[in-house]
Amino acid sequence: MNSYQCYQVLGLKDGASMKDIKSAYRKLALEHHPDKNKGKDNNMFKIISEAYQTLRTEYKKSIGPSSGSTRREDKNRESDFGPKRPWGARDSDKTPSEDWTRHTRYAESAYQDFWKQYEEAFWNYYKKVKAEVRPDTEPIMVEQEVPMSVKVDPERCIACCSCETIAPKVFHVEKNVRVNPKSKVINEEGARSQKILDAAHTCPTKAISVTNKETQQRLYPY
Repeated sequence: MNSYQCYQVLGLKDGASMKDIKSAYRKLALEHHPDKNKGKDNNMFKIISEAYQTLRTEYKKSIGPSSGSTRREDKNRESDFGPKRPWGARDSDKTPSEDWTRHTRYAESAYQDFWKQYEEAFWNYYKKVKAEVRPDTEPIMVEQEVPMSVKVDPERCIACCSCETIAPKVFHVEKNVRVNPKSKVINEEGARSQKILDAAHTCPTKAISVTNKETQQRLYPY
């Protein structure tokens, strides 16, 4: 008798739990027990017993020799906090979770190294072409301090870091942002007027605009 036939004899669906198997067996065994059916053929009782013993043996094999407990319904149910465990799996069979912190530390270190290399490459390029800048593109010179309005256009900013490198108390590049980081103004009075203009002039996309607050004269770009 195969397992499918055993489930049919007990009136159960294929894959029923051991709890349901025991319950069906007890009910049918009481109904067809020879003591309650004296003088009648007890062949049906033998078939029911054989079906139960077959399924019981299969169940014991599936859970292994170390577990003698009755199968619970939730053993084959997917947990709210993880994937479904195989029927009869023990805690000792769990695959230890991998420690991903070392990968995270490596990614953070590589990300910071990228910014350092990026700044270094920019300044090497800037120093190389600085001597070739035409006079009409040189930054305006201010002889005295003037109140300035400083803005960064996020549409043009490519976070090249030149502004922050020259005037770190005025500009800040959001290096913790992984996708499309930008520079922003944190303090318009964080540096002298000339240094702010120098920082604005190094922006390759002219994303920084500087205006004299008193006269509303555009100082950069002009």
